Amino acid sequence: MLFLCICDAFMLSVRKIVNLDDHIALACTGLKADARVLINRARIECQSHRLTVEDPTDPSGTFSAWKANATGRNSNSMREFLEKNYKEPSGQETVKLAICALLEVVESGGKNIEVAVMTKEHGLWQLDEAGIDAIVAEIEAEKAAAEAAKKGPPKET
Repeated sequence: MLFLCICDAFMLSVRKIVNLDDHIALACTGLKADARVLINRARIECQSHRLTVEDPTDPSGTFSAWKANATGRNSNSMREFLEKNYKEPSGQETVKLAICALLEVVESGGKNIEVAVMTKEHGLWQLDEAGIDAIVAEIEAEKAAAEAAKKGPPKET
């Protein structure tokens, strides 16, 4: 099972993806200040449950399952991109697809992208800026190669 959370973070100092517990992450859109109170409350609930029950917290509330989804500004464009391009990727391919979808709506490339991946084996981990930049460079190289292939081979004169 792979959970991927990707955000368009306008300021690098503002984290839009946060850990609530070892196996629960939260991604917020909009103003982080509005979400901060809810994040702190959710962390307290996770800690309280862990101390009381000594088991990991099960997510509660509204639960919806998607193979690919987006929320926030430009989410409709991203959902359309994901609907057209989703082909049951796994692991690194999933991260690449999500970043590719976000690049469709973000003008400034990888510097405003935040990515977190959660797996059963490794828990939640976030890609660093260099890892995101490497994937962005790979996507851009593939786009350039596709454009060159469309133009065809150079014509001899």
